[in-house]
Formats: sequence, structure tokens, C-alpha cells
Amino acid sequence: MTQINMENVRLLVVEEQEIYREIYRHILPLRGNIEVSRIIEGGETGSMMRAVAETHPDVLLLSIKKLDVKAIEELERIRNSYPRMGIVILIIYYSSQDIELLRRLALSGESGMALFLKQSLDKIDQLCRTILAVSQGQVILDPPLATFMFAGKLECPFLKQLTTRELEILSLLSQGYTNSAIADTLFIDIKTVEHHLNSMYSKLKADPDYNTKHLRVSAARLYLESMGILYQKEEPVSRYGSR
Repeated sequence: MTQINMENVRLLVVEEQEIYREIYRHILPLRGNIEVSRIIEGGETGSMMRAVAETHPDVLLLSIKKLDVKAIEELERIRNSYPRMGIVILIIYYSSQDIELLRRLALSGESGMALFLKQSLDKIDQLCRTILAVSQGQVILDPPLATFMFAGKLECPFLKQLTTRELEILSLLSQGYTNSAIADTLFIDIKTVEHHLNSMYSKLKADPDYNTKHLRVSAARLYLESMGILYQKEEPVSRYGSR
């Protein structure tokens, strides 16, 4: 992720587990550019909306073991009422019933959003940089969740060939990230990013309709079209562009 120069980001934390509330209370204030406005337990319907209305945060961090329908509906109301506020969601468990609602939430609104399995975040710096990125309008999805959330949309044969890590890199690439920014965001070496990109490009070059085109642009376009973010033109498409 590129370096972000900005004023302090006001953060509202809704954390279900007491031990993590204490960690956020003592660790996050030590990090530059993040100002913790309030930390609450949550749980009661409407408590998140009330806290947002009272504190006016730049980013809402919701950390919960498992989302339920009521929590997702409240997040949708918050997202509609405060379209410029970013949301970071950390969960431990999820079911197939949650996936469509999470997908709809991720695609709604104009502000940034991040969705992670709690166990995927093992560095304080990773969480802090995610919060800052979301405050700048970026959308970041944990690879296992992204794969599950959009599994039904990956009808494109090219995308079906990609590994979870390759899909994660392609998601960031489609948002305009450079190789260096992808490496920073995923906490991996830039040579590892280049290795995965070359693997993706070799799969895409197998199609004669793409082996003479700009592979980075073509891969990003196929991903965005398959996610429903970018509509395809009304023209003949290759076997990699399903309709």
C-alpha cells in the first residue's frame, strides 16, 4: 500500500471481545494518524448507529465473532446514512447465509470498506494501514472471503484458473495498485507479486484473443466485468468473456 499522508483519522471501535477492547484502547492511540474517538461493546440493535451519530468517525471498525442479519442490516443503514464513512469489519465465523448480504454490503456505497477474517490479521501495522486505506476510499477483501463471496460470479474460465492469492492480487491490480503497493498491502515481497502476475499472464496468453493485448489491462477488465463492477460492451467476446 502506498504511503498515506493525511490528518488524523477518527476511529469508532465496536468490539465484542473484552480482551481486544483493551488492546485497541492501549495500542491504537500509539499509532500515528489514528485517533480513537470511542470503543464500545455493541451488541444491542441500534447501538452502532447511535455511536456513529454521536462521534462522527471517519472509519467504523466492527469486530465481531459472527455477523447476523440484524447487524448487516444496521451496517447497511449506517452506510446509507453516512456514505463518506469507511467501514472495517473483522469476523471469526461466517455461514453461507451471510455471504450474499456481505457481498451486497461490499458493493454498496461510495466509501471505503475492508472485510477480513480476524485470524488473518496478525500485525498491528497491517490493521492500522487497512484503517487508513479505507478512510481514503479503498476496498479491501480478505482472499478466502472474497473467493467465497464472489464464487458464483466467477464464470470467466480465466478467473476460475487463478489461485486465491492470484485473485487477491488481481483485485488490487484492478483498483490501480502498482506492484510495489500490492506487495506492501499484502506484506509479501515484490518478487512474489511479480511471480503471481507472470503466472496469471501466462494463463491469459493461452487465449489468442488476448495474447496480443496489454495483459495487465485485460486481466483487470475481465475481473471487473466478472464482478459486475464494469459492464461489457455490446460486441463479440472471447470464450473468457461470458455473457
